[in-house]
Amino acid sequence: MPQANQDKVITAKVVQAWKDAGLYGVMLPKHLGGAGVDAVTYIQIAEEISRQDASAGWVYGNHQTGTLFIGMLLPAEALRELIGPNADGVACGSGAPQGPFGTAKPVEGGYLVKAPPRFFGSGSQHATRVVSRVALLNENDEMLIGEDGEPNVVHIWVDPKHVEWKHDWDPSGLAGSGSGSYLVKEHVLEEKWMAIHDGTEFPNEPAFTQGFTSVTTLHHVGTGLGLAKRAIEEMAKSARGRRRGVVPSLDEYPLFQADFVRVASLYEASRAFILDSYKNLWEAAAEHRMTELHTALIEQAALHLYRSLDDIIATASLWAGSDVVAKDGIFARLNANARIAMNHLLVGPQHAVQIAPALLEDWQGSSRPVQGNSNHD
Repeated sequence: MPQANQDKVITAKVVQAWKDAGLYGVMLPKHLGGAGVDAVTYIQIAEEISRQDASAGWVYGNHQTGTLFIGMLLPAEALRELIGPNADGVACGSGAPQGPFGTAKPVEGGYLVKAPPRFFGSGSQHATRVVSRVALLNENDEMLIGEDGEPNVVHIWVDPKHVEWKHDWDPSGLAGSGSGSYLVKEHVLEEKWMAIHDGTEFPNEPAFTQGFTSVTTLHHVGTGLGLAKRAIEEMAKSARGRRRGVVPSLDEYPLFQADFVRVASLYEASRAFILDSYKNLWEAAAEHRMTELHTALIEQAALHLYRSLDDIIATASLWAGSDVVAKDGIFARLNANARIAMNHLLVGPQHAVQIAPALLEDWQGSSRPVQGNSNHD
């Protein structure tokens, strides 16, 4: 999308087209005006958008998953006001625990809030409410400290008119994702837009009870699958009847065919793992029987996808020959977009350490057969 790359964010016209097609609020329950689809259906939608354009898929995913957090953390009235009569309102931005936070002081009408620039505000330029994080103060400007000895930092969602975007997004990939920095200007925010109270008012809706990690990971798996599928499609098209050196037709060459089967299998296996894990988690959330293992398997599936994506992109580019040369060609874009997506903290290799204990406990338990168990190393 040339205009999106120039503007550094997907255009409002594209966002409106998604809304007109009914692609917004798809995971919101029907009683809120949404489509009420499950996570598996959402992933299939996000995968197709990302296959067409990774930046578009990134923004679409951030809009859909970011909105769910309102229903998980704020009063029901806030969610209903946000999504509006067409269930297409958007909440997104940079809500990760990492990064600087601002302050919020109680005043008449709510809280006086302000926050320094936060980076990675993907798609927030099209948001109905933009997320940030603030530390709570008392009336004397003293920071409130939690039981853990740390400042009491909460999420807030503010009207875009109080947000200043820095227009500092100039990346090598995902150019149209609008993932630059923004700051929240000083203003009074109503308490209903602050995640001060625990709990959800939608305890029987899996969209809101599946957990924060599962929702955040949803954003990444849709983009990763779309990139992988597009790379394999382009690999197949590039090889059709193509002469390369002494090889008269690359798609009939056994070495290429073997590599193609391998990467296509990586994609299919990764996709099946993700869809199966999310199907199981969604059902468990609906039946109030979610465990730590359900979430760990979601994260494991995402890590596996992005390690597979690395191999798929590299292999497709290797066989593309001179098709990789053009800086604005599809292989250059696939490489650049995948490298940015793979660099995200949530799908980094260090994340495996966090989920290993739950997976080890599962494999060490009686629920799985132990192969080759021995007292010998």
